[in-house]
Amino acid sequence: PQAMLSVAGLEKAKLAELCEEAERFEGRDAVCRIANELFTKGFSCGGTEKAIQKLKELAEAAGALQAKLLKTGGGFHTSLMQPAVEKVGSALDEVLPRMRPARCLVYMNASAQPVLPSTPPREIVALLKKQMTSPVLWDASCRAMIDDGVSEFYEVGPMKQLKAMMKRIDAKVWSSTFNIEV
Repeated sequence: PQAMLSVAGLEKAKLAELCEEAERFEGRDAVCRIANELFTKGFSCGGTEKAIQKLKELAEAAGALQAKLLKTGGGFHTSLMQPAVEKVGSALDEVLPRMRPARCLVYMNASAQPVLPSTPPREIVALLKKQMTSPVLWDASCRAMIDDGVSEFYEVGPMKQLKAMMKRIDAKVWSSTFNIEV
């Protein structure tokens, strides 16, 4: 079984230490990693269920403002997703010959860097595969977009999670982050 945990209020280095401690507690084949870097001191961690349960205890003991188990079906953005990389990667490789180069900047969460127009599809596919087992660098991606002049953000969907995170990333840009309900 796999699980994920939302953690707020700890420094990244401290949380990484706690992840390592949780892995040691569970032992062989344990996985406990930072899976999403959402905003300063705001993360989600993914891994094996026992290690994530231990991480919850450790984070609470370390003074986390929040350590909440998430309702997910996997340890996303960790090595536990490798079997999915193989399946999705195979599907991406199959459509690769029909893909075209990027036509605009696309910020990739695996690198927090933009893919430039005319980037070959094989480079984009490689980043998509990497994303499945790498942390989502949301905070760094948003900051890169802001640094590159993006001043408005739109969240499409029923929730307002991205807008709430933007408030912690950049309060000025938060005021120009809009939700579109669908």
